[in-house]
Amino acid sequence: MEDTVGNSQSPKDSGQKAKKLKEDIKSLEKELKEIQGSCNHPDYKLMNCPSEFSTFSLKKVCVKCDKEIGYPSQQEVDSWAKG
Repeated sequence: MEDTVGNSQSPKDSGQKAKKLKEDIKSLEKELKEIQGSCNHPDYKLMNCPSEFSTFSLKKVCVKCDKEIGYPSQQEVDSWAKG
């Protein structure tokens, strides 16, 4: 039985599209890294960010370029928690 639901492209076309998307992602990640590298991070906000050691971790994130720039102090955490 052939599965044709949602499969309007041949496997070759899908493979080429996947390769192109990966190349685009790599290019965009490089561009983002350049933008974040040249940013002076004038202001930040506190955000819960995904972490490799736990589900989320509270971090300082630049408002301008969206780069994670560090961890907040306990005073910043307390202020953030109060809303």
